[in-house]
Amino acid sequence: MARRQTIKQQIGAFLRAIKIDKIGQKLIATGRLVISGIKKGLNWVIKAGRLVISGIKKGLKWMIKTLKSLSTYLWSKKLLTFVLGLLLIFSGLTLAAFVPSTHIFESNLTVEEMSFTYAGKEPKLFLDTVRGIKSLEIEGKHNITFTGKIQSKSTPALNQLTILEIEPIDSTSKWSIATANLKQSSELELTELRLQPDTKVNKLSYDTYRNQLAFSLTSVEKPTNTNILQLNLGNQPLKVSLEGYKLKNVKLPIDSEKQRQLEFILTPNNQELRLNFADPVTIYLQPPAPNNNESKQWFRGKIEVKKVEFQRLDRTGANQDDNLPISTILKGEVHMAEQTREIKPNQFLMVEEPGIKLIRYLNIVPQKGLEVRISGKSKLIQIGLDKEFPVSRIQASWLDGVLPRDAIIALISFCAASFTYLLSFIINDISKSSTNP
Repeated sequence: MARRQTIKQQIGAFLRAIKIDKIGQKLIATGRLVISGIKKGLNWVIKAGRLVISGIKKGLKWMIKTLKSLSTYLWSKKLLTFVLGLLLIFSGLTLAAFVPSTHIFESNLTVEEMSFTYAGKEPKLFLDTVRGIKSLEIEGKHNITFTGKIQSKSTPALNQLTILEIEPIDSTSKWSIATANLKQSSELELTELRLQPDTKVNKLSYDTYRNQLAFSLTSVEKPTNTNILQLNLGNQPLKVSLEGYKLKNVKLPIDSEKQRQLEFILTPNNQELRLNFADPVTIYLQPPAPNNNESKQWFRGKIEVKKVEFQRLDRTGANQDDNLPISTILKGEVHMAEQTREIKPNQFLMVEEPGIKLIRYLNIVPQKGLEVRISGKSKLIQIGLDKEFPVSRIQASWLDGVLPRDAIIALISFCAASFTYLLSFIINDISKSSTNP
């Protein structure tokens, strides 16, 4: 029995050894096949590369030979060479008269509302010396400090103060200031408003009925930048109204704090008031009645801009897809490459990039709105009541920047006639050469 058991174990070990040898042989065979396939693939790649290089060499040789033959033929046919040169020149001029190119344009518009982003590198003076302001209202999250004599019938605690520090509750907080005695001429003056780079001036508009200038300021890329507004409060008593603010240096009764509204009379002892707007802010300014001389100096021109819009959104519901853009253009015209197009009320002005780059002039037009003169560069300008279906356009070619429009029309006619004549001359010359070996 022991001998039989030993024989069985030896047979089992032998069979296992045979299986292992078979697996090893299979692995070796598979590896050989893989290596053989890689070698064949490399040989094919090398062979294909040699064929490609050979084809390129043959093609270059054929091209060189053809060019030599062509140059020899053209040298022997000097008149034909000259005609071919003229044909190429006329073809190039004709092509240059039709291929669109970028040109400088300018436009003069009267609009109800506009928006733009200041694209300059340094702070820019936007509003300058607006005297006799009837009222000024500012909405936004910014601190204010008033100094002077304070009088309030509703809140007697303010009468003991000479400095009042005011802190907003949220972005909807607003305050306004106006002359307390409406019979007197206002001494309130906006000294200057400077825009920081990448500041968006949104919804700039002039309400002719209320004689109110309105706009909002938002820092697009650098929220740390502050737009600076400087006021001269004058010596007259001023009526100050607060809504959504809290007082830092005085404690009001609980009822007054709940109302979040406060009015008082301020007789300033410091005429200069400097406001720094780091957060979004909306300004409502009621200037004196605009006249032809003084109002032209309020806005400073030559403002480098980008993303200029002459439209507003008609919001119809919570779904943004339901909002409809409406043009705010009342009238205007645009000029580019000696071409002029009129812009009628409610038509959109669509300018292809680079687009509008400069506001050259901005002014209030009584009983109308804002007059704005813009300039920039573009290949295509389109005008229409619907952005998808423009009815008028200006598109100029490279020659429009070199020659007048009448000269271009005459040049195209001349090139077309010359092209026909020269082409017929070449065909006749080739046919004669083929019949006379």
